[in-house]
Order: sequence, then C-alpha cells, then structure tokens
Amino acid sequence: MSNKIDKKKNIISVFLTEFIRIKDAMIWSAISFGGFILGMSSFDLSSYIIPLLVFLVSTFFIMSFTFAINNYYDADSDRENPRRRNINAIASGKISKQTATSINIIFVIIPVIVSLLYKFEVFLFCIVFLTWMWIYSSPPLRLKSRPGIDVIWHFFAFFFIVIWGSFIAGSVGLINWLVAISIGVWSSVGQVGNHISDYSFDKDSGTNTFAVWIGIDKAKRTIEILTLLHLILLIPLILLCSLGYLITIIIVIVIPIIGLIIFKPRKGAFPTRRCFIYFFTVVIGYTIYLSCLVYHILFIYGEPTLSLLRFIGIH
Repeated sequence: MSNKIDKKKNIISVFLTEFIRIKDAMIWSAISFGGFILGMSSFDLSSYIIPLLVFLVSTFFIMSFTFAINNYYDADSDRENPRRRNINAIASGKISKQTATSINIIFVIIPVIVSLLYKFEVFLFCIVFLTWMWIYSSPPLRLKSRPGIDVIWHFFAFFFIVIWGSFIAGSVGLINWLVAISIGVWSSVGQVGNHISDYSFDKDSGTNTFAVWIGIDKAKRTIEILTLLHLILLIPLILLCSLGYLITIIIVIVIPIIGLIIFKPRKGAFPTRRCFIYFFTVVIGYTIYLSCLVYHILFIYGEPTLSLLRFIGIH
C-alpha cells in the first residue's frame, strides 16, 4: 500500500516539476495576476468572482502548456544534454511522447472552452495567447531557435501575460500598458542574460543562441542597452504611481536600500557591471511594480492620493 502511495507521489512530482515546471508556471501566472489586479476597478467580490475563476483556470493551463510543449519539442536535444536530461520528463523517459501529446491537448482545450463560455473577445485573446506560446517551441517556426527573434518573443510573451490578466478583469488603462511594456523589456533582459550565462556551453555544443550569434561582447552591450531602456520605461510608473501615497514612496526608497545592503556582502565586489544590471532590472523593477500594485489597491479603496506640494508644506 505504501509503495503505491509513494509511486503515485513520485508520478505527481515528476508531472509538476519535470513536465509543466510548476515553479516557473506559477511565477508567470503570478505576474499575470498582477495584471488582473491592475485591471480591477473595485473590490466588489460578487462582480469579480467569475472573472477571477476564469483567469485562474485558463492562466494555469496556458502557462502549463507553455512549459510542457517546450519540454515536448526539446526532448530529443535534452536527452543528449546532461544538464537537461533529468529535468525534462519526456527526455528522461518518465513520460512518453504519446502521453505528453494527450496532456498538451487537454491543456489547450480547457482554457479555450473556459474563455469561450466567458466572453468571445477573451476567447479570441486566448487563441492568440496559446498560439504565441506554441510557436516559441514548435516547428516549423520554432522561434526559440531563431537568434534575436527569441528575445522579441519574450517581450511580447510577457506583454501578453500582463494584458491578459487586465483584459479578463475588465479594464486596460494607461498603467496596464506601461507595466506590460516595461515587464516585456524586463523579460528580454533576463533572456539575453541567460544566453550570456550559457554562452560557453552553447557555443561548444553548436547551439545558435542570440549571444552566440552576435558574440559575447555585443550580447553584453545589448543587455546594458535593454537595462537602460527598462529603467527609462519605469520613470512614468514612478511619476504616476510610486509618488501617489506615502507608503509607495517608502517602498521605492526602502526596498532598493535593503537590496544594496544584501548585495554587498553576497557579491563582495559590488558594484560590478553584472550586479548593476541585476540590481536595476530585478530589485528596482520589482520595487516599482510593487508600488504600482499598492497604489492601485489604495486608489480603488478610495484613499486620497498624496499631494506632494501639500506634503512639502506649500499647501
């Protein structure tokens, strides 16, 4: 009896960690949930219970499909890669390709049906969303194997992730567009950074990533440009949201300071160029996005925004 229970637990563990990559799927879903919150115009639960259920179900399966279909089409190459073989259930043989095909079809059908039953425009967005996630991994397009285009794919994928949540919630305003665009650039920074980290292995193995394609020095220059662009795109969010309440001002001051304190002992040589990139994209980015969420929540609750002129004693 205990052996059957252990076997079942192992199957579930393999499915979650090595097939749909549950950790990554939940992180992407959480980003989309941030978009959902930004799309809310009230906290009337009776008005949002259905949209929230539609969002939770459809988003989970779309994100699961994204990682599962990637594992499916990467199975053959991952089987030859010792770093990837044991984290891809299809490559390791723990899940057959036939079973994976059936599961992926289910992952597509569920959000399509749920979105169709909810609203036709959400259904259309769902089709576009699923297609965009599919062409990243699937031949003949397989955008992940096209240097440069794969970085652009990441921009639009995360742009869609934010707008998807806001769209289901029912409101896509200026703040939603600004957050979606900046997070899209943020994801591009991460993608180029991953290519730089894997440059030696990818070059030796003949994998033609963006960094291998343009060279490591140009790739590093690209990530610096993207980091600067990300910071520029955060400025309107700071002006529109982060200065709106005392608590959001505290957030944008305190969290970066804490980040600096944490970075220095861990990195030892801070500030290095790599630390600067990570700090300004991740720490500063997360700080501003958090302040936007807090601002929006307080605004919905009807809290009066802070007048900076009154705050400094002019009014």
